[in-house]
Amino acid sequence: MLKLSVPADPPSLDPFTTPAYAVAYGNVLSALYDPLVWSDPSTGTIRPHIAESLTPDHDARTWTLIVRTGVTFSDGQLFDAAAVKANWQAHADPATGSAGAVVAAGLRLTVVDPLRLDIELPSPNRHFDRAVANNLAYIASPRALTDLASLREHPVGAGPFVLAERVPGQRLTLRRNPNYWQAGRPYLDGIDIRVPAAGRTPPSMVAAKDADLVSFSDPAQAKEAADLELGVVRLQLGGGLLLVFNTRRPPFDNPAARRAVVYSLSADEMNRRFFQGLGTPARGVFDSTSPLASNQLMPRENDPEAARAAFDTITGGGTRPFRFSFLLVGGGQDSQASYTQQQVQRFPGVQMQIEDVDTPTLIRRLLSDDFDMALSGMWMTDPEPVLYDFLRPGSPTNISGYSNADVTAAMTAGRLATDSDTRRVAYTRVQVRLNEDVPFWVYQEAASTVVFAPAVTGVQAYNDGLVLFDRIGMRR
Repeated sequence: MLKLSVPADPPSLDPFTTPAYAVAYGNVLSALYDPLVWSDPSTGTIRPHIAESLTPDHDARTWTLIVRTGVTFSDGQLFDAAAVKANWQAHADPATGSAGAVVAAGLRLTVVDPLRLDIELPSPNRHFDRAVANNLAYIASPRALTDLASLREHPVGAGPFVLAERVPGQRLTLRRNPNYWQAGRPYLDGIDIRVPAAGRTPPSMVAAKDADLVSFSDPAQAKEAADLELGVVRLQLGGGLLLVFNTRRPPFDNPAARRAVVYSLSADEMNRRFFQGLGTPARGVFDSTSPLASNQLMPRENDPEAARAAFDTITGGGTRPFRFSFLLVGGGQDSQASYTQQQVQRFPGVQMQIEDVDTPTLIRRLLSDDFDMALSGMWMTDPEPVLYDFLRPGSPTNISGYSNADVTAAMTAGRLATDSDTRRVAYTRVQVRLNEDVPFWVYQEAASTVVFAPAVTGVQAYNDGLVLFDRIGMRR
């Protein structure tokens, strides 16, 4: 029995409303559902799993999905093209409340034969397979879709494990799926999913044998795991931790106000204060290892004189108060918010209020435009689809409300290109404009770490730090 640690009790177990990030509950979904396709962080390519293939036509407007033969759900239903269509239609339905709606909306789906689904996109996209891996990879039994409320508590997937027991707030127990589509797998008899006690770090749990596998993003904990000589797989990702501005309303509908705040701050200082100097200060929206990154495209920050000049203009030399609030979870004395408050209130007339809320409130307010500035994050293995949707006008994940025709055109050019040189040109245009407009500021590069006990074998990380559970084993 493998002991898997997750940050908190999962709010749901369906593939629509359950947060699917590696640092949240993505590994639970991976174990229960298995992905159609997945992103290989070692190569940057999309690899098939339950899907046999996912390929575009000549202009990438229509894609064809072929499902493997002989796959069934844990309730005995056939996993076929019709099942995928039903799930993607559920994602697209606003009543479902799915984060995958950003990709599923507007798809025209045609079941050509039991194992073939043709997918017509609203517009061409040569990287649609990345969107599937990121947003639409987990498929539930069509029978279970008739009662989504029940599915949230009683998952029915085609993954290597099925739910055996749930004690709300304490643990989940999964057992081996006897009808799993890959003969001889999974290798484990089950998974015991646990929530860590307050004050314990994931590496300390693994070292104490209270957990066998966990995913997280904290660079200090990654070092702790290495020091403890645990198994470590570290992924460097695009995006990162960021401050996002609400560009729809005052005061941050003014780009000069956004720039003034960023001029006041230092990514290096934030790394030292909040990550023990062990993280990687961001130098843009792409990580330093990305072929799309450029050191010449660093956003301007840590410039107190530029901040003073900008704030003087906004406040009339301190005679007109400039007030705004910073929304985040965990806004105590030693927080990114308190640091920001100290930095901006050095200048006459600037007043910043800290709003410390719980996670559901943060999400609700970000999605309802009810904030001035907030702490958020972005984890991406590729600009498609995460950055595209983060910047696309009208997208529900465009929490800043940012809209710029040049950026939209460049992002569209990037999604139509497959060669690295053409993509680099397109995303350079994006980065240049983001540096001017500053709808958000990335201060810490994204990293995801998978830590596991020495006895654990077969760890294959995918996407943003998830694990394929069909190949996990344990030495006796």
